[in-house]
Amino acid sequence: MLKIAAATTLFLALAFAAPAAAQTTEALQMAMLRNDPAAIDQAIRAGANPSATTENGSLVAQAAMSGRVRAVRALLAAGADPALPGPNGGNALSSAFFAMNGTALMGRDDEPNPARRAEAVEVVRLIAARKVGLDVLVRVALTNMTPLMQASQAGALDVVQILLDAGANPNAANAGGYTALDYAADAPPRWSTFPAAQRAEIVRALLAKGARRDHLGADKVTALERARRAGDPAVIAVLQAR
Repeated sequence: MLKIAAATTLFLALAFAAPAAAQTTEALQMAMLRNDPAAIDQAIRAGANPSATTENGSLVAQAAMSGRVRAVRALLAAGADPALPGPNGGNALSSAFFAMNGTALMGRDDEPNPARRAEAVEVVRLIAARKVGLDVLVRVALTNMTPLMQASQAGALDVVQILLDAGANPNAANAGGYTALDYAADAPPRWSTFPAAQRAEIVRALLAKGARRDHLGADKVTALERARRAGDPAVIAVLQAR
């Protein structure tokens, strides 16, 4: 009889555990979507896992992609793992460069909003400070790129500096053999709204962190030759200086 009672107790515990866990995860997800730190804390106190994932990836990566800076801060403070896969197949940091947050971060807004971009930059700052998965490559159009490559291509000096200060590798190469320096030395994309002068400062920052001037991409072109083709005298001067 004791064995039967124990088995019954275990069965009931297992039967109710899964629904309870699902409920707390759902509560945490709703709190994340509302960008509500107090509700996030309440859900975690009720048993929700700050590193919880759904079919769309980790909650902290979802918050990063959608630009919910208060949710990102609260989840990370509670121990959320930024290395877990996000909606775009990368991690929380690479997720910050896509969707709503990425649009503001990379200067793709049709109507730039300084306050919104400041929040997008803060999302990157918070996640990069964990120094996890800084050089993860994710699919971007027809190639793959690290966050540092994406920021360098866009001409986002502030984001480049955050990533470099956190320890991003300036010599990480993608499938085409291109590095952040290659993207910075090249002509800016048409959609970039950042001042052209920032590209020379990005090149300077990359070199200061050890970016190799002699690196050759798949096209066997150095960063200096790339800059000459792009026709930016300031970038050319920085690459020529010793």
